[in-house]
Amino acid sequence: MKRDTRFQPGVSGNETAKWKPGQSGNRAGKSKRRAQFEETFNEALITEGSPEEAAKLLWEAARSKKPWAIQELCRRFAPQTQSLELIHEVENGTLDYSKLTDEQIKQLEAIMEQACAQFVSPEGRESQTPPV
Repeated sequence: MKRDTRFQPGVSGNETAKWKPGQSGNRAGKSKRRAQFEETFNEALITEGSPEEAAKLLWEAARSKKPWAIQELCRRFAPQTQSLELIHEVENGTLDYSKLTDEQIKQLEAIMEQACAQFVSPEGRESQTPPV
């Protein structure tokens, strides 16, 4: 008895969409001609124009309120800050510093000192907590 595989994760119910024996490759993938075009196009971008010309065109587009140009300027002038959130789990509610080397403890102290440094808000007020 043939098992019904319709509506199963990872199984297509469309017989015409399944690959036939001997068929391979990603039909929706990027063709060699497309890759060659992009390589040639990028080379032309680098050799044909100057950075000053590109910047001028970007500013003109942004002044014309083109969303892509405004987004690109924001990305360049106000890049997103990278942050790291450390999470640690402690057994029995205590940390065992005896497993760390002296150098590791010094590094940890430096990190904690930096993390506890006073922060200055845009209004010029000092705070013990970082901005959220």
